[in-house]
Amino acid sequence: MRKLIFFAIAITVYSAAIVVLPSISVSAPMGEVAIFTEQAGWMGQPAAAREGLEMKDMLKTPTDVVILTDKEIGKWAEDHTDNGVSDIIVTFGWFPTTLYTPGNADPDGSIAEEFLEGGNVILNTADYIFYVTQGGGANGETGLKNMMDINADMWADGTAIKPTADGKKYTPTLKAFTSARTFKEAQIVDPWEVEVVFGDNGAGFLDPAIVYDTETDGRIGIAYQVPGDDNLPRGELFTEMIDNYLFEVLGPQSVDPNQKVATTWGHLKSKF
Repeated sequence: MRKLIFFAIAITVYSAAIVVLPSISVSAPMGEVAIFTEQAGWMGQPAAAREGLEMKDMLKTPTDVVILTDKEIGKWAEDHTDNGVSDIIVTFGWFPTTLYTPGNADPDGSIAEEFLEGGNVILNTADYIFYVTQGGGANGETGLKNMMDINADMWADGTAIKPTADGKKYTPTLKAFTSARTFKEAQIVDPWEVEVVFGDNGAGFLDPAIVYDTETDGRIGIAYQVPGDDNLPRGELFTEMIDNYLFEVLGPQSVDPNQKVATTWGHLKSKF
């Protein structure tokens, strides 16, 4: 009798799980990080390499952290698009040619755009994100416009930045500095929204910050978009943005809820 009662309860629980599961929303968890330092813009390549290595050593939450060449990163991005997790690419003011053909030759459907629209993240420091590549500033401000499909620019020389409340919470390394290339809050329009601001000027100019595509779950983040090898803690700040903030938003990889139910049901059946 007790086994029959237990079996009836198990059937009820399993049936309820089947009803509930379709309404469960599971965001893509934290995946891997690829750091590109083979080329840099607005800062020396040796300084970028140093900061990239520091990031690789400090990061704790991603499942893996790799430093890749231009030749390698395009294939990596293709392999890490639509793979069920949120992977991250970090650049230092120079955008790899295998991700996005220089001169905006692929305004739509580039590897970089597909990666971003697959719910992944691109972070940048130093020169204007997506602007500099082979041939210098060959992408110009059009690179950002193509990647976001909105009319946004980052011209903001001499912008005095102070940490926000979220900056103090998630990025304690961040101190007051002067940014030259910021997000402009008024230009971040649908389907994009400003997700988090770590530093701003109090008037809608944002750096560091992350913006979020509400349709694709893609994210673009910037930090210290300023020139020079001035010992700014770029690697440490990115580490805080990833480990403290993005990991909180995305979370760790976990077992698929459907797999959990199947495993539980198999376990229950084995008792009878």
